[in-house]
Amino acid sequence: MKNFSLKLVLTLVLGLGFAATASAQNLRGGVKGTDGQPVIGASVIIEGTNLGTSTDVNGQFALNVPDPAKNVLLVSFIGMKDERVNVAGRTSIDIVLHEDATQLDDVVVVGYGISKKTDLTGSVGSVAAGEIAGRGTTRLEDALQGAVPGVSVTQTNSRANGGFDIQIRGQASINNASAPLYVIDGIVCSSMDFLNPEDIERVDILKDASSTAIYGSRASAGVVMITTKGAKGASKAQQVTVSYDGYYGIRQRARMPDFMDTQEWMDYRFARYTELDKTTYKDGIDPEGHPQFAIGGRETIVFQGAVGGDHRTSPLYPLYMQNKTFNWADEVLRTAAQQNHYISASGSSESTSYRLGFGYQSEENVFKKNDYERFNIKGAFDSKLNKVVEAGMSVNLAYDVQDDFTTDGSNAYSPYNNAFWFAPILSPWDENGKLYEMPGKPGNGVSFTSTPNPLIDFELPNAYVNQTRKFHVFGSAYLRFNLYDGLKFTTTFSPNFYHGRQGIFFGTGVTDEFPLGSSWFQKKKYNEAKVVNTDRFDWTWDNQVDYNKTWGDHTFGAMGLFSMYASNKETYTMSGRNISDDKLSYHALAKAGTDGKSIASTYTESSLVSVAARLNYSYKGKYMATVTMRADGSSRFAEGNRWGFFPSAAVAWRMSEENFLKSASWLDNLKLRAAYGVTGNNNVSDYVTMSSAAGPNYVVIGGEEFQGYYPNGLIDLGLQWEEIKEFNFGVDFSAFNGRLGLTADVYRRLSDGQIMKATVPVETGETSITTNIGSVRNAGIELGFNFGVLRLQNFTWDLGVNFSRNWSKIKELPNGDDVANNWFLGERLNVLRDYKHTDVVTADGVTMHTKDGDVHYTLKEAYEKFGLYEGTMGVHDWNNDGKISDEDKQIYGCKDPKWMGSITSSMAFYGFDFGFTIYTKQGQWSRSYIHEQYTDYGDRGRQKIVMDYYIPAGTPVLDPATGDIVTLTEAKPGKYPYPNNSSTSAGGWYGSKGSAKGEGYQYHDTSFVKVKNICLGYTFPKRWMQKAHIKQLRLYVNVLNPFCWTDYEGFDPEWASATLVNGGPASVTYQIGANLKF
Repeated sequence: MKNFSLKLVLTLVLGLGFAATASAQNLRGGVKGTDGQPVIGASVIIEGTNLGTSTDVNGQFALNVPDPAKNVLLVSFIGMKDERVNVAGRTSIDIVLHEDATQLDDVVVVGYGISKKTDLTGSVGSVAAGEIAGRGTTRLEDALQGAVPGVSVTQTNSRANGGFDIQIRGQASINNASAPLYVIDGIVCSSMDFLNPEDIERVDILKDASSTAIYGSRASAGVVMITTKGAKGASKAQQVTVSYDGYYGIRQRARMPDFMDTQEWMDYRFARYTELDKTTYKDGIDPEGHPQFAIGGRETIVFQGAVGGDHRTSPLYPLYMQNKTFNWADEVLRTAAQQNHYISASGSSESTSYRLGFGYQSEENVFKKNDYERFNIKGAFDSKLNKVVEAGMSVNLAYDVQDDFTTDGSNAYSPYNNAFWFAPILSPWDENGKLYEMPGKPGNGVSFTSTPNPLIDFELPNAYVNQTRKFHVFGSAYLRFNLYDGLKFTTTFSPNFYHGRQGIFFGTGVTDEFPLGSSWFQKKKYNEAKVVNTDRFDWTWDNQVDYNKTWGDHTFGAMGLFSMYASNKETYTMSGRNISDDKLSYHALAKAGTDGKSIASTYTESSLVSVAARLNYSYKGKYMATVTMRADGSSRFAEGNRWGFFPSAAVAWRMSEENFLKSASWLDNLKLRAAYGVTGNNNVSDYVTMSSAAGPNYVVIGGEEFQGYYPNGLIDLGLQWEEIKEFNFGVDFSAFNGRLGLTADVYRRLSDGQIMKATVPVETGETSITTNIGSVRNAGIELGFNFGVLRLQNFTWDLGVNFSRNWSKIKELPNGDDVANNWFLGERLNVLRDYKHTDVVTADGVTMHTKDGDVHYTLKEAYEKFGLYEGTMGVHDWNNDGKISDEDKQIYGCKDPKWMGSITSSMAFYGFDFGFTIYTKQGQWSRSYIHEQYTDYGDRGRQKIVMDYYIPAGTPVLDPATGDIVTLTEAKPGKYPYPNNSSTSAGGWYGSKGSAKGEGYQYHDTSFVKVKNICLGYTFPKRWMQKAHIKQLRLYVNVLNPFCWTDYEGFDPEWASATLVNGGPASVTYQIGANLKF
């Protein structure tokens, strides 16, 4: 019996052991890509379980499979399509993963959620991480130029970390121009200038009202949704990966304006000293309109320091004959450097994914002493605590320091400005190589100007300081409860804190070597310091319910939101003069003298409460509809008008899913979209509807001084939201397996109830009141084309083309046409109106454009009728009444472009990649700082750009070959009028002294075509990198802004209006970089 029992136990144990061995199986295998290279770090799991592993550096894996007959392997890797493989009967498996170009692009981020591109009913443009990083820009805004149709991105100045202006579908508000709403990882932020482009996963731009209405009152100018790497929804869980992305670059000035050399400048100066000779004719002009110019011995003033009335004895004369030119601009410019480095680590366990990142960015401007540094630190994690609860948080910190060398924001003391102004015949140095303290008065009878030498300011240790430090930290923490199948509740708290400090110091600069001190001190006779501290804190608390469910062919989604937002901002300003020591700079304002010491502060706060809902419906993925509603209550408006309601509705029809198109195998997708929505704008000050005391003012009555206060103005308690109503119709088309794609949108937007200042009767004691009056309409078309030009095994070529055009029209204004602001009913926003200049009047006369056609006047007729003589420049008699009056002014241009476009090309050949981007804006006009400063005939001692000016026959000129004064026998043609001392306005109409300062002088056509970047890279084969345990290595070279085609003669057409305080030369940057993953 005992033996039987023992045998039974042994049989059972062996049987169980055999069964266990039979039901479990060791499985080995390898994972490769379509190129035959091993895929390192691919996820290999048993579907439906948490059992799994990842591939090693050879793409190999080993896994114990408990029940091979029933289990299926799920193999996945980012950027590749998932593969499912049956394990039954197999001990070794080789798996090939195919690239999925749409995996990261088929989902877009929308307000309070995500959506598949195929399910979109609104107009949304997207930019992926590769496109952003591939541009190699230091600012994210720069990388967005030309990337999305209908989005205008303009660089507003050339300084390190220079600013950008973004407009989506034109300007929605007449005078309260507002920027788009920036939402970064779900957090509303005031800007995105602190982000490192290498940390961006994607950017989605919501353009039409049906997409933006979910953000209600803050979305009138569009919404820019920015997802940083590793944030919620940015990518799926992955094995630990360490990556480095960075570059180093050299930045050089480019396309400098053509400034005069010494001979050109002295010829201009000589012309400016000629005057009309009135000895023969009363006005110095003969009856036919020919002027009689003479130098009249003033050549010795032109050539200062001359003796005996002979200009050849001047110390300037040999410099003129040798064309000895001193390039002052070169002395304040440099070859600059820039670099950007970003290191990140990301990974996941069964329940938690995380990402850590650190970035450093440094940028030098081509102007000396203009530098920028930024440090970024970010961390994010998402975790499934259990089947019901999920939690996560993200934190982004940015600290940046910007150093500039400006002074008081004007040109008066700017070293850059003064250097560009100095005449090219004047040397900065004496014969011993020492800087002159006053180069305009070097001695020997030469005395041009008492302007201090701006180059000395660069030598002084504490001449000028203008440093801005910014600390920005924002983040979010969320809890999500998965309450039921498809039903979840998420509560998210997002704080956002900013601290900024700007310190400005204008020092005496007095040293033993330069006893006169800095340019500032020589003018002001004191030093001055100023500190501005700004603190801003805002927070958002979102409580969101989502429900998604599919019943057969019907898919339903709903979202409900309750949100609270609050913001406050404090600014403290302190300034003082006569600091005891320049070394103290702005750090010891307590040591300032009593004269000029001041303290000021401001504080504002506002709040917003919002309720929103969205419903989505789809039938068979063929018919789709979206309805949203948002209600915002703002503290900026008075009671009774605080709430605004912003609905939207959109429908879409995927025609490609219909049976009558199913047989078209070449057709991938064809979808029609239509949408209507209302958004708002509360872009007013926090206390615009509150009365308060202003002042004080001081008056003397009866010999006694009284202090008085007064109301802060008329208040409109009925002020309410601007409303922007928009209709959008769009088409999405894709064919031939993605090789041909088109996205087209047409829109019509009416911005009503504009918040503007309206003129009030003088009896009110005020001049204006802020109220709702005025409207503007924008309409436009947007086209985006994608072409898969070539799809060979080892060679691909993709091409993208974007085009957009916007038409704006002013529909209503408070007091009719506003000539002072160039606002005219029925016209575009931002138009320019003035007289239009004729060509230079020649011996053959001049042709004028009129409403009745061109009219040509002989020289005599032009002189008798309009007072125009040879060498002057007139304006067109538009109404053709024989006289020039205000009725002859015309709208000659607009600051907004007529159309914008871009071309993006990317090629791949084996491991090489090559790409470029071209961007254009056409039909735009800008105020030109270069022309205002360097073509002005109002002075004759400052540098000018080369001007091809007309010279009448019989005019005295300098002969550059002999240095003699000769008489011109034939007129010299030119497009600029003749500069002279009798009329610094060239006959009354040109330049700062003329009556037509707009077209052709202040304002110029700044249309351009730019090559934004050209990039060549090489990705090393994975098999080469295995021994170094490197997953990916790509090296590249990149050139930024290499070419620009434009008729504009200034620095750069994008920032034509910027002065040398914040503008300056264009530049070309040469970068070398690497993308590395471990």
